[in-house]
Amino acid sequence: MMNRIRRVCAVAFIVATLVAQGGCASRADAAHDGDPRDEAHAWRVRRGPFFDSTWGVEVIGVKLVSSGWMLQFKYRVTDPVKAKELFDHGTNAYLTDEPSGAKLSVPTLDNVGALRQMSEPEQGRTYYIVFGNASKIVQRGNRVSIEIGRFVADDLIVE
Repeated sequence: MMNRIRRVCAVAFIVATLVAQGGCASRADAAHDGDPRDEAHAWRVRRGPFFDSTWGVEVIGVKLVSSGWMLQFKYRVTDPVKAKELFDHGTNAYLTDEPSGAKLSVPTLDNVGALRQMSEPEQGRTYYIVFGNASKIVQRGNRVSIEIGRFVADDLIVE
């Protein structure tokens, strides 16, 4: 009988500890905590149709890569004709960190070239642009803007 009471008390203690630490929090609770993935998804739902109809692209998002030393902007082409301007060799791409105002560019490596895909756009294909984040000024959850010529996607959340 005493062992059973001890086990019940131990289980109750563990459950109370997990709940207090948020270990049993649901995915819905994460949206209220400001999870960048949820905020980024909400951005895509709210703003995505504009970029699809105007620029022929579906914005997938901005993520920290290479242990935070770089950022990757990914998008999928839905209309190659409308998306053509994003692939113009004469157009530079920039990522601006909204909190600090820092403007990041696409690194160019001697043996590889710019870390940006510049081929002819194909419908349904996913493309990326990598931006340098040498000082790690852009962090997960920051709001950023992407500029590629006349194309501007602002208020994106870094995942």
